[in-house]
Amino acid sequence: MLKIDKEKLLNEQTVNKVQFNNEWYFDVDSVASHLKEDLSEVESITLPFGSDSEVSNGVSYKKAATIENIEKGRKQEPLSEFNKALLKAKNFKDR
Repeated sequence: MLKIDKEKLLNEQTVNKVQFNNEWYFDVDSVASHLKEDLSEVESITLPFGSDSEVSNGVSYKKAATIENIEKGRKQEPLSEFNKALLKAKNFKDR
């Protein structure tokens, strides 16, 4: 699983984002679609998305999270048998 690049997400047009309290928050659903991952375990808050000029069209409220919360909530891929053996050997060697 690759680390998420915040700058790429900020420049990605398909990912909805909003700045709140000097922090960037990303729409969890649009990030999930972009990464093609299940982000249902991500801790999020509900924030309005859209500008004040879009009030007549209605501002939409969506689940939003910071990059750090998205990273924490991503589901970890299970280790393959080979990687388990490597980790076990490394831990044994470090004793």
